[in-house]
Amino acid sequence: MNEPKRHASAMEVTMVRSTLWKNIRIAALAAAVSLAFGSVAWGYDRDDYYRHDEARDHGFRNGYQDGQRAGQYDADRGRRFNFKNDDWEDSRRFERWMGSKGDYKHAYRDGYEQGYRRGYGRSGDRYRDRDERR
Repeated sequence: MNEPKRHASAMEVTMVRSTLWKNIRIAALAAAVSLAFGSVAWGYDRDDYYRHDEARDHGFRNGYQDGQRAGQYDADRGRRFNFKNDDWEDSRRFERWMGSKGDYKHAYRDGYEQGYRRGYGRSGDRYRDRDERR
């Protein structure tokens, strides 16, 4: 019934230690990788998506208002139809909190053209600016 206690040999102790250190290194590597990818995901700012939409929304709205005023002004004075002017090139009322200036400017131009067409009293392709015919 009483079995003699068996002592581990030096080889067994070395193998156990080697396996233990190997498992610790794998766990540390896994933790480091998880932390790194978690930091990347955490660092992704969901607000960038909303600011992108916000820049486009504000840009289009501001451009449309400016374009409509300019189109009506030109039509009232008998000027030729031409929405591609200095105002169209501008990105008026842009604020940094809106997001990307490029997104704002692109939407501003789209809105400006549509507003200008509406303000001038013309819409459709038959009234395109002569620069667009090239």
